[in-house]
Amino acid sequence: LILKNTINMTGHVHGVDINTNVDVPLRKWIQDEAKQASLHQQKKDSDQTIHAKKQALLRKTTVAYGIVELLRHCRIQSTCHRLSTASICLDNECNVDNFVVHIFNQNETLGSAEQTQWNNVRGVSTISPALSAQIAEPVFLSTINDDHMEMGTYLEVHITPPLPNENNTRSRDIAQTSNSTDCHLFGVLLYELCSGFCPFLAESVENNNMQGSSSQIELIKKKATVRYDKKKGKSYSTLQTKPYTPLQELGFPSSISFLVQNLIDGHAAYSSLDPVSSDIHLLNNDPGCFLFDIEHSVVSAQGSSMQLRIKKDKLYGREKQVSLITDAFCRVSSGKSEAFFIGGYSGSGKTMLVQSLTARVDASGGYVLTQKADQMSKERPLLDVLSAFNDLCLLIRGQSSPRELEKVKKNIMHDFESDFSVLSRLLPNIGVLFPQLHTKTTKDKSIERVMNWQNVCHTLQRFMRIVSSRQTPVMLFLDDLQWAGSTSLELIQALLSDTRGSSCFFFVGSYRDNEVHDGHPIFDLMSSLDSCGVIATKEHLGGLNRNDVNMMVSDSMCIFPRLCKPLSDIIFDKTKGSPYFALEFLRSLTDSRLLKYSLRERRWIWDEDEIRSKNITDNVLYLLSAKMSSLPENTRLALKLVSCFGIKADENIVGYLSSISQYSDLQDWLDQAINEGYIQKHENKYKFIHDKVREAAYNLIDDSDKSQFHYDLGLLLYSTSKGQDLEDAFFQVVDQVNHGIPSLVKPKMQIDIAELNLNAGIKAVDLSDFDTAYSYLNYVLPLLPKNHWDSHYDFSLRVFLLRAKTTYSCGNIEEAYDLLKEIIENGRCIEDTLDAYYLRVTILFACEEREEAYIICREVLSQLKERIPDSLG
Repeated sequence: LILKNTINMTGHVHGVDINTNVDVPLRKWIQDEAKQASLHQQKKDSDQTIHAKKQALLRKTTVAYGIVELLRHCRIQSTCHRLSTASICLDNECNVDNFVVHIFNQNETLGSAEQTQWNNVRGVSTISPALSAQIAEPVFLSTINDDHMEMGTYLEVHITPPLPNENNTRSRDIAQTSNSTDCHLFGVLLYELCSGFCPFLAESVENNNMQGSSSQIELIKKKATVRYDKKKGKSYSTLQTKPYTPLQELGFPSSISFLVQNLIDGHAAYSSLDPVSSDIHLLNNDPGCFLFDIEHSVVSAQGSSMQLRIKKDKLYGREKQVSLITDAFCRVSSGKSEAFFIGGYSGSGKTMLVQSLTARVDASGGYVLTQKADQMSKERPLLDVLSAFNDLCLLIRGQSSPRELEKVKKNIMHDFESDFSVLSRLLPNIGVLFPQLHTKTTKDKSIERVMNWQNVCHTLQRFMRIVSSRQTPVMLFLDDLQWAGSTSLELIQALLSDTRGSSCFFFVGSYRDNEVHDGHPIFDLMSSLDSCGVIATKEHLGGLNRNDVNMMVSDSMCIFPRLCKPLSDIIFDKTKGSPYFALEFLRSLTDSRLLKYSLRERRWIWDEDEIRSKNITDNVLYLLSAKMSSLPENTRLALKLVSCFGIKADENIVGYLSSISQYSDLQDWLDQAINEGYIQKHENKYKFIHDKVREAAYNLIDDSDKSQFHYDLGLLLYSTSKGQDLEDAFFQVVDQVNHGIPSLVKPKMQIDIAELNLNAGIKAVDLSDFDTAYSYLNYVLPLLPKNHWDSHYDFSLRVFLLRAKTTYSCGNIEEAYDLLKEIIENGRCIEDTLDAYYLRVTILFACEEREEAYIICREVLSQLKERIPDSLG
């Protein structure tokens, strides 16, 4: 939870009078914090003690951020007032007794264990010069739950009066002169803020009247002496190095300990207070990542095998694209339809960019449909898109209020009336809105209507006019458009360019622009939308820049960006900024122990020279394949099996395979693949976490063996699931078998496999997906014997009639005529050819060739001994 707090130099904060605050000298505030910590230490509840310790850390980093911002302000202010004085030092300003903390005036004492608002810091002031940084009250959660959300404070600074002209070069140059000394002084102050005593113990005892342990009294810190070089005309500092106790040894997190250590020791870690401010800002903004150490229980469990804390849902370096896609959706919400195309290579973050918008769509009352074109489902070009709109029926049922639902149902019935059976055939899930009516229409199949492509488009257009509006916009995200068929994209074009409706339809399509050629249907869709006046935004995602990769590595390792920049620069150079590739390379470094977690230092350490010399291709598949090769054989087999079905495999498929003796432990093998991070279980699907993971798994099968592997897998599933209802998974089984057509199919299996494809075609027609049906029926004809009209007469009638229907529905009329002609020529009686004649007449009427249609009807009726007039007269 990121909350914005405002630091300003005025007497009011968002309308709140600062007089409601209590001013406490910083020294006393530190002592009070120590007393409060002592009270919590006495409690037996370890969870509550850890909880209080985290709260205290955040209070201290809040004060620290206020102090560093005041010091930065003091330096520039001092520089501008004393341009003639070259030696400027914040020795007086950077003193614990020069600061006052403003705390919220509560009815309870600061040290109360039952404090109602644990972070009551409202600001920090300096006595000399007189400046006050007021901090708006952060609305923190009252409890810390790291498993569900992080406590974070985004500190936003507004300083008034404004700083002098920042273009004053001389002022800036002098401001940088003593900044190494400033950092050292601030480090000493921050050490005392955290620990309660100065690391330079002699000064601490004298000034603070504090008593340390015998071991603490023996410790002495570095002390800075500022000198002035007359020849160079600038000041510099000399540091006397003496040992002091690092904060980490006093129980503080490694991040704050290293920060303070770098400030005190120098070593060019910080050149000014600006990067110090940025690091402290990170401590407050994301304490779960940068401030709090990993819990001891996690360290004990994982030890040196500590896992990187990769933020899978965080999008890096795509602020411009997020703004563009959000603006596009806002236009759609105002009553327009738009398209947004995202190109980029695999792993560039296309899907994550779209996911950044889905929460906004949900919040606006809209519906989000997501579907992925699959390389392994090219035989089903339209089925996946229709499935997405079918899911829309379930979303309408689940997200609508009773009143809204009644309105939608009323409008659907009013618009479709007698055509409701057509809609129900196209979108079977419409039955969840009209269960009784849907049951009636599914039972009544006495009249079978031949649908064509225009029927499908028109039906979906009418449906979208009803369900999409300004209040309920519909967003369809179709991933991997490079594998989508032209039919699917033509349907999208028809919905976007519907001029008769007021649909608020937002189509988002992503594709690998390095895998599409100039003639790909994607570009035809873009061109068609432009000609129709539909706004189509095109955006390309390239690699991240160095800073974005640096932030991604920093988040994953939970260390400041400046500390891991040498490592992130190497990763950037080797991966060219590809987000997915960069993370996989980072993981590979942990696998090879070139990047490892130090239990002693409680942070990640690495060998830059070894990593820089590590040979790596420019392909992430190299890393994934190398990692998979070390998996147990059964786990690799499970990955091979699932990869044959594309990006995901149905749970039913896995269940049927598990019933076969050789794969009886398949679910255990898949669990291992899940634990390794290659697959995730989502609802009733086993899904690869990324396209490249699936591709690497599929490459575990030799190219020469792939067709046989698919075919054998398909036959196993066919024999095991025969007679069972596999629902949509049925198509996946047929697809596996079809990899063996025709070379691997034995003669005795030809008719069985032909019938399998015929059933797939029938199922696709029932779903109004004629392109898919046509594809499956194409596999049937090569499997039929030459004398099939004699040896398999009834089967041939069914195949040719269904193929003629699907061919006509796909718009190929001449081929449909040829198929119908073959049925009529080979039919054994007039009754067997009636369906073929009827379809031919239907096509002729649709083409407005009524004279020829009439002649055919008269001839057929004549054969049936019926008399009709010789002309239309």
